[in-house]
Amino acid sequence: MATSRNILEQISSEYLTPSIDHSVDQKLMMLVADHVIRNLPSVDGPVLELGVGLQVWTPMLLAKYRDVTSVDGAASLLDAMKNQLAGTKRALRWHSVLSMFEDFTPDRPFDLVLATYVLEHVDDAKAVIERARKHWLTRGGLLAVAVPQATSLHRRLAVHMGLAQHAAELGESDRRLGHKHCFTHTQMETLLVDAGFRIRERQGMLIKALPNAFLANCDDRQLKGLFDLGMELPIDYAAAIYFLAEAV
Repeated sequence: MATSRNILEQISSEYLTPSIDHSVDQKLMMLVADHVIRNLPSVDGPVLELGVGLQVWTPMLLAKYRDVTSVDGAASLLDAMKNQLAGTKRALRWHSVLSMFEDFTPDRPFDLVLATYVLEHVDDAKAVIERARKHWLTRGGLLAVAVPQATSLHRRLAVHMGLAQHAAELGESDRRLGHKHCFTHTQMETLLVDAGFRIRERQGMLIKALPNAFLANCDDRQLKGLFDLGMELPIDYAAAIYFLAEAV
């Protein structure tokens, strides 16, 4: 497990080092996080967040929920989040846990678990989803999942340009960020149902027709338009897919 932690720390630098990719990803992630969290139901009990990544979701969760725990295998990412929250009242309601997801055993169950942009990083996504149902959630608790989608327009474009043999093929940027999978919406739904969840909501978000180097030239209104367009077009073309599932 120490080797895995070392690899995570290497990958974490991609999330903390300013770059064109990082800037675009953070803007797009803010659009996804704002939409998802704004539409999540209120819960009385504690909330669990898997991974802090681009440092976007945690502050938004703390703005809505009174008790948030974030678990991450990279100490540098948790430290960055701690520094961002330092001196705020929200910091008093935030709990950080340094652990691999596969090893995490909480001392209390959660009403809501968010696995947002993390399942593409783990070795066995189904095992993490099953662990959420069996060990992390209250009965009837909710699991919110968001992942990049394999059939996104920009991945389809890569195939037509001869840069990939198929849309789900992991590219150089995927490997740099530690991605191990690229799911379609049908694959993710099957994983959730097979793990014992009932799907309450499914949605495609964001049309990403071009790589980040081109999207960096878009202003905020254009990026928001691409995000909204992803909710209008068929889910197969969306760059991000979202599920809200209930543990049964």
